[in-house]
Amino acid sequence: LLIGIGIQALAEYNLQKSETDGNILSVEYKRDRIPGNLGFDPLGLGKGPGSNIKGLHNTEVNAGRLAMIGITSFLFKEFVVKDPSWGRIP
Repeated sequence: LLIGIGIQALAEYNLQKSETDGNILSVEYKRDRIPGNLGFDPLGLGKGPGSNIKGLHNTEVNAGRLAMIGITSFLFKEFVVKDPSWGRIP
């Protein structure tokens, strides 16, 4: 996990280092840049005819939201409801 976060941070640093304003802490927003898009597309889903980068991005965001709802409901059940029958094996 830490290696993945380090790779992400290094890729963002390299993108910001290539900017021409001389300030590494500022971000120049470009129309063709999508936040989080670091060019990693091993399956080539974002290239070629019929590719829909915006649709893929929205699908990924919605899947992340669904995962957050799922883990929140699990934690609510585990720590707030405290159902004694939850952990019993029949």
